[in-house]
Amino acid sequence: MSIQRLDSSKLQSAYGIRVQSLYPWQGVVEPPFGAAWAVVAPGEETKHHAHQDAETFFIAKGRGVMRIGDEVYDVQAGDVLYQPPFQSHTLVNTGDAEELLFLTVWWEDLQLWAHERPAPNHRPRRTMVTAAPPTPNGDLHVGHISGPYLAADIHTRYLRLRGVDARYISGSDDNQSYVKTNAARLGMGPQASADLLSYDILTTLTEMGIRLDQFVRPNASPHHGKLARELFRTLKVHGHLVEKEVDSPWCEKCDLYLYEAYIGGRCPHCHAPSGGNICEECGRPNDCADLLEPRCTQCGSAPVRRPTTRLFFPLSRWEKPLREFHRKVAMNPSLRSLCEQAMAAGLPDIAVTHVTDWGIQVPLVGYEDQCIFVWCEMAARYLAHARHLSSVEDYWKSDDGNIVQCFGFDNGFFYAVLLPAIYMAFDPSLRLPSAYLMNEFYHLDGRKFSTSRRHAIWARELAAQVPADMVRFYLSYTRPEVESTNFTREDFKATCTRELLGVWQPWLESLGRRITADFDGVVPATGDWTGEHRAFYNRLGELRDTAASAYEATSFSPQRAARVLCELAREAHRFGQAETVWRRVATRKEERRTAAALELLAAKVLAEAAAPMLPDFAAQLWGHLGYTEPLSEHRWEVHLSWVPPGQKTRALGGASYFSEIT
Repeated sequence: MSIQRLDSSKLQSAYGIRVQSLYPWQGVVEPPFGAAWAVVAPGEETKHHAHQDAETFFIAKGRGVMRIGDEVYDVQAGDVLYQPPFQSHTLVNTGDAEELLFLTVWWEDLQLWAHERPAPNHRPRRTMVTAAPPTPNGDLHVGHISGPYLAADIHTRYLRLRGVDARYISGSDDNQSYVKTNAARLGMGPQASADLLSYDILTTLTEMGIRLDQFVRPNASPHHGKLARELFRTLKVHGHLVEKEVDSPWCEKCDLYLYEAYIGGRCPHCHAPSGGNICEECGRPNDCADLLEPRCTQCGSAPVRRPTTRLFFPLSRWEKPLREFHRKVAMNPSLRSLCEQAMAAGLPDIAVTHVTDWGIQVPLVGYEDQCIFVWCEMAARYLAHARHLSSVEDYWKSDDGNIVQCFGFDNGFFYAVLLPAIYMAFDPSLRLPSAYLMNEFYHLDGRKFSTSRRHAIWARELAAQVPADMVRFYLSYTRPEVESTNFTREDFKATCTRELLGVWQPWLESLGRRITADFDGVVPATGDWTGEHRAFYNRLGELRDTAASAYEATSFSPQRAARVLCELAREAHRFGQAETVWRRVATRKEERRTAAALELLAAKVLAEAAAPMLPDFAAQLWGHLGYTEPLSEHRWEVHLSWVPPGQKTRALGGASYFSEIT
């Protein structure tokens, strides 16, 4: 017989508590399960986590609360709990002095996994998809387009194919300090400059095939300013804003309070070059006064410190509800790690007023020389967006409503930490966004895009040279989803030439010629099936499902979708060429019909799956397959369905879907 005893000297840190593993046990056969003693100190809790193992907890001492998914249980000594695979869970010791001791036994059972797969995505009837508002201090380059603007357009188009009343809304960020500094450079007033450049921005989005339901100008909106002031007063009345006098950076030479666009230096967290209030490199906020080696961006002078009274939003009060929200909202690992890093370091007090004459004036006596920080104003923007579309209740308070937000890494902290906390403080009944679609930085020839240094490729100019769908394809193919990626003209040309002109176009041309020659352009009914036919049919279903997954908010990846589309075209081209052998055998007409019907089905699947990303190409192909109903009115089908036999195709063999890139 062998025996082990609970030994405090053998306890090691794991999952946020102390654990003594019982296996492997020297001299004892290794069992098909793991086991450990675990100790939770009074007031402490296990890390909120999920794993592939099934698990059983035997509570030996103490009291606590066990949370499995959304279910909560009071537990005490003598209780036994079962935890299914992949269920997120945590155990809290609610005692004041006594440790909570439990034995955990876990095992991997692959048969259980099938029963624990997540349910299909619930689709609310309506979704508001937002893209971070562009600052009107210049036109949009392809780096801008590759991020939130194309992402929101793709996701919105996909949701509509799924029958969701999806609305895409954005607008200009007119009250940014960068608007005022750019206007001074142009010799214009801030609003006049914002009006001019916002027109350019909207024109560029349109040229790129990005269709917004509304593009809101905040200072002309009947809702935006009113809601911003209402939100601000509510936060102050309910004690969610605190007044503090703190040393703040001022430029004596310019006689200017320095924040955002007016100050630069090095980030206090990662020491990379940084602007005021946020570091683009690490994504962490700063208060400008804590910048290392600060300087005034207007004259280059080192700032002085002056005591300045401002209002702050204490984020640390909202750490616990923010952690709860982050467990539910869909976001990529980069954003999730940014949130956890910020909370581990201690959430700061965020200044929500700044000394400036540009923006929405603080609606409180004594703050006449200050305006609401644009990122506090941003919270009101999305409530106003809902009113522009219908009502706040439809998107923020209804079970039938949903919100998906798209933005870049440099906005991640504000969207995932600051804004949710402000919404919680302003109105606890608001339903927060269900998904954040965040992108990393897109580079040009290995360096960051820069409007000021003219290191950019302007999206509108590129769309004037080649079809917008080709640009959309390449930006999706190289989208900076989990790491920074790079645009080069050489790779743009090579990728489009290899995939679109080298595979997609030749396959569709060949298919069209064969349908015309063999069936007079009429879609044939299926006949005799071979093993290859069945394998190809099943593969089409797999590829279409993979494309759908890449468009869903919970697994959003235009990069993966673009590659799936290429794989679909490549496999269809290969299948079509292989099946031409049946033309040699007069008695194999039935097999030829099946092969042709399958290839036309592949073309239909390509049109459906490409529609969110390449809407013009998809609509053209859809029409060439003989459909009279617009593709925009078609619904993503649960099961593959044939192109109707007897339907007449139109110009399928002679269509030119893409153009050469010079």
